[in-house]
Amino acid sequence: MTGQTKHFYAFGPFRFDPEERLLQRDGKPVPLGPKVTETLLLLVENAGHLVDKNDLMKQVWPDAFVEEGSLNKNIFVLRKTLGQWDGGREYIETLPKRGYRFVAPVNQGTEAEPMPPPRSGDRFIAPVESTGDYDWNRQGPAVPNPEIASSKPLRWKLATVLSIILAAALTTLVISRVGWRNRSTPMIHSIAVLPLENLSDDASQDYFADGMTDELITTLGQIRSLRVISRTSVMQYRGIHKPLPQIARELKVDAIVEGTVVRSGERVRITAQLIEASTDKHLWAQSYQADVRNVLRLQEEIANAIAQQIQIRLTPLQQMGMGSGRTINPEAYESYLKGEYFLNRFTADSVRKAAEYFQKAIDRDPSYAPAYCKLAGSYQILGNMGIIPQKVSHSKAKLLVAKALELDPRFAAVHAVRAWGLLQNDLDFAAAGGEFKRAVELNPNQAEGHQGLGDYYATMGQMQHSVLEMERAREVDPVGLVVNTDLCMVLYFARRYDEAIAQCNATLDLDPHSAAALWQLGAVYATKGMDSKAASAFVQASALRGVAPDLIAAFKSGERDSGLRGQWKAALQFLFRNMNGSKKDDRNDVDPMSIAVAYTYADNTDKALMWLERAFEARAYGITYLGVDPTFDRLRSDPRFVLLLRRIGLPAAQS
Repeated sequence: MTGQTKHFYAFGPFRFDPEERLLQRDGKPVPLGPKVTETLLLLVENAGHLVDKNDLMKQVWPDAFVEEGSLNKNIFVLRKTLGQWDGGREYIETLPKRGYRFVAPVNQGTEAEPMPPPRSGDRFIAPVESTGDYDWNRQGPAVPNPEIASSKPLRWKLATVLSIILAAALTTLVISRVGWRNRSTPMIHSIAVLPLENLSDDASQDYFADGMTDELITTLGQIRSLRVISRTSVMQYRGIHKPLPQIARELKVDAIVEGTVVRSGERVRITAQLIEASTDKHLWAQSYQADVRNVLRLQEEIANAIAQQIQIRLTPLQQMGMGSGRTINPEAYESYLKGEYFLNRFTADSVRKAAEYFQKAIDRDPSYAPAYCKLAGSYQILGNMGIIPQKVSHSKAKLLVAKALELDPRFAAVHAVRAWGLLQNDLDFAAAGGEFKRAVELNPNQAEGHQGLGDYYATMGQMQHSVLEMERAREVDPVGLVVNTDLCMVLYFARRYDEAIAQCNATLDLDPHSAAALWQLGAVYATKGMDSKAASAFVQASALRGVAPDLIAAFKSGERDSGLRGQWKAALQFLFRNMNGSKKDDRNDVDPMSIAVAYTYADNTDKALMWLERAFEARAYGITYLGVDPTFDRLRSDPRFVLLLRRIGLPAAQS
């Protein structure tokens, strides 16, 4: 650039380079899509003057016909990115039916005469927009350190040259390692990765952005000294624009990672930024790009960079776990991410669809362990839902787990999936406990590992350990409904009834429509002898689960006639009367555990024990809790129940 003068526009804390199409805020790059950048350029060049909306659309999209909504979206993104100036005024004024005007004062300057130093303290805001195609080979210019920028022009220019030289020498995966960091960064022990925003020009790519969020959470989760909030809790913030300090308080974390994902063909660009929660201060930001086949390595690089920024020293074992990123068939990874997307929706239909996608991923890349693991988990869920028989789901899952372990024995999730099979179907409790512990060891921030370990301890009657593990699961998944409901359950098993009621109500505060939490609340009330409240909770839970209105009516009428016992007697009579004429005791398409519970509440011991036998044979969910579940306390003195506990293999002390 010797002998040339570069022009800049400056407004508020921003500097805009029209040649490089680069917007900076307080010396830090602000990512904008190409069309949004062109819109900003036209408005700034004509600051103080009306720019007709038709002229804007013709110049921003010269070779395409677009609707006015596309321009409106660009303006929305610019307003969100720029924020406000001069006591709350917008930078861009709308003139209805005519166009837009950039109303903030704009100063022009040159590189030889730098702009006055920008104001500090404003938050860097990532845009929420869809972008067009990126020039993936274009390197963004280096950005000077704000401290240098506020010094003499010569020092600023030297720093810029040095920054450009350094940027050219960086790794090929990193396209723009523009980082900044406060020298007095506070200690960070906990972190939440907010849903990465999809800036691709295609809303159907949301699943890909979700997948990138999941991968980053999983990779960071391997760091034992860092508490990383789970996917379930962070995904509730998708599209919710709360202040970051508020989100941090809700999740109880020291720092937030937020960012964007842009996918164009087989190229992926991820921009991540680290914010200290209490001050909303930016500590670091970088952009990365890679082919889809190398995206796992890219995720590991981001996680390593974050670990360095928060001054966490990785152990050799953690370095090994975070340094094993492999290439993957892009089509296989595409199918895998779609499978995860549907699995997380957690309905019978979505889990079936997830299983189909995981199978496609395996077909396209038979060496990708996570696909085997997630397919095994899908079969387990379908078995627990009663969609396929438990024995069928278990046999399929067992083969898939064995293959996943063969491919990647350090993948934490597969140890948890194997442990569930050992616990629930093989009834090999010692082996199950070992696998859950291994899962937690490999990824201490995976809520499922702590949940499983909590279930194992409950099965063994070690309720203090069980509650502790569930509380650890809640620490990394503070607003997850499953985790919070499971904590209700183990508090109930521990006979800590008042705490269980409080936890159930706290879970219902998170989601008043949680059928599982209402059902658990009903169980606690029933055990405490609060029959009216129990009956009401059971009715509400049944309605939320989609139980037929006639059955709910029978539920209510039975309770009115003879309390909780009458409620369940009436429900059973209705249920078996409407089973298409089959003999009630010969049915095998109902959940035997649920029928056993119903007969227990109806005070029919013989029928309850008969259905518990069937639940044992079917390996129905809940059979391993018989030793601690207070629901069955009225059966404990029956020799048949004691014998059943022994056959299951539960500790004799629990009988």
